Amino acid sequence: MFDRKYFEETKIVKEKIIFESNKKGKKAPMHICFNIDVSFFRPTGVVITSILEQNPSMEFAFHIFTDEISEKDIVAVQKTAEKYHCDIYIYIMDMAPFANFHIKNARFKRVSYFRLYVAKVLKPITRYFLYLDADLICVGDMNDFRKIDLKGHAIAAATDLSGAVKMRAKYLKLTSGAYFNSGVLWIDTEAWDKQEITERCFRWQGVEPQRFTCHDQDVLNLTMDGEVQFLPKKFNFLGRMDAVPPPDCVIYHFFGREKPWDVELTKYDRLWGKYNKISFWDTLTDELIIKKPQHYYNYKFAGKYYKKHGQLRKALQCFFWYTLLKIKNIFS
Repeated sequence: MFDRKYFEETKIVKEKIIFESNKKGKKAPMHICFNIDVSFFRPTGVVITSILEQNPSMEFAFHIFTDEISEKDIVAVQKTAEKYHCDIYIYIMDMAPFANFHIKNARFKRVSYFRLYVAKVLKPITRYFLYLDADLICVGDMNDFRKIDLKGHAIAAATDLSGAVKMRAKYLKLTSGAYFNSGVLWIDTEAWDKQEITERCFRWQGVEPQRFTCHDQDVLNLTMDGEVQFLPKKFNFLGRMDAVPPPDCVIYHFFGREKPWDVELTKYDRLWGKYNKISFWDTLTDELIIKKPQHYYNYKFAGKYYKKHGQLRKALQCFFWYTLLKIKNIFS
């Protein structure tokens, strides 16, 4: 069903909202895309702000694929485009073609599968583009992506953490033994189209969820097993606790369930907060997590962090709330 003809004839983008404010016009912009649900516009806005603040001399076009957008977010997007003289495009997507992709965890939504399709939308616009998750910030020179040699591959990506690679490559029976993190992808749209990667990815619809460990990331790894150009960690540094990125780091990725909008602990959490304040989205001010049952895990992580740094009183407070909220979460 999901062959080249299907994607040529099916209108998956229902609406396109355009904010074009690029007044520089001297160079071809770098194209960057995101796929998010409506609750992730603020983190995406922070990512965009960090990129623009870190790279003031570059020109950018941002493409945001979503299933809906609020009026509040439309205003913030427009103000961002006007302030930084960049172009931002919002694509409202039809969810029906993605309905049979697996979802193992309720924290995730099928909008993440948009990344399997966006290359088809962007191919008429650009040869290369960068896909980014919304839980990261730019800390370096984005021009480094343009220097990547794909060596004929459709995508370049960084490897996942060693433990995850070993476990997931074995579970998925990947012949290469390699496994990449799909949060940062440098993509050649022509090679993607020639290799029919979207069509191949969509063949995984309807497969039992037990076949997978990690949603669309698994689908990409299964589809492109052995067909990926691996990148140095500076392009997608998976930061947790006190992990120190390389000095030439470009992207700092808040890896795992601990996010800077839930709890502010590290210098990179505070840097995220800085860009949040600069952005046109609401600023988060609480140092600790909201005391709701679904945030119990964040209190456990914060407790470990404070204990490691000798702040025992804060650690004990966090472990108390972790225990209480976990119990409430079980019975809620």
